[in-house]
Amino acid sequence: MNIIFIGARGAGKSKVSRNLSKQTEIPVVSTDSIAVYEAGGLPIPKFVDKNGWKAFRELEYSILQKLQNANGIILDCGGGILFDLDDVGNEIVSQRKLDLLRKIGRIVYLERGIEELVEKVKGDKTRPDLSKVTSYKQILEKRLPVYQEAAHFKLNLSKLSKEEAVERILDWLGLKSK
Repeated sequence: MNIIFIGARGAGKSKVSRNLSKQTEIPVVSTDSIAVYEAGGLPIPKFVDKNGWKAFRELEYSILQKLQNANGIILDCGGGILFDLDDVGNEIVSQRKLDLLRKIGRIVYLERGIEELVEKVKGDKTRPDLSKVTSYKQILEKRLPVYQEAAHFKLNLSKLSKEEAVERILDWLGLKSK
């Protein structure tokens, strides 16, 4: 069984997935880390500057194709994993990636409020701008319902510690910590 974390930037996917890994000894695989590796070590913001978001979304799809037969991993997905770009560059739901994610494992949506997310990522230079014309808040307003719909399990982290979050996920999965 695989456990997949989705959610917006700043939701806490990486922290919760690492904490869950410590509790279960299930290894964590990060789509963003694999993307950097596959790009020859080029950080994601530089990859996007050089190649564009459409190329990055294709890279994510390629990564999911490679992971579709994985077993026994925690998959920490980048915030845009459920999205692609149309021919004119507008963000659209990626049914092809959602289908692969559902094939790979059980999807956990880690959620927070929009204002909290905007505040958490403000000024973070390790994350490329998602758009030159649309604010992160506007992007979140469109993305959050998609995360909700895609998930098998939803967990709001606004008032939970990462330890409490892990306990709830373990309960949902019917697993015990080590």
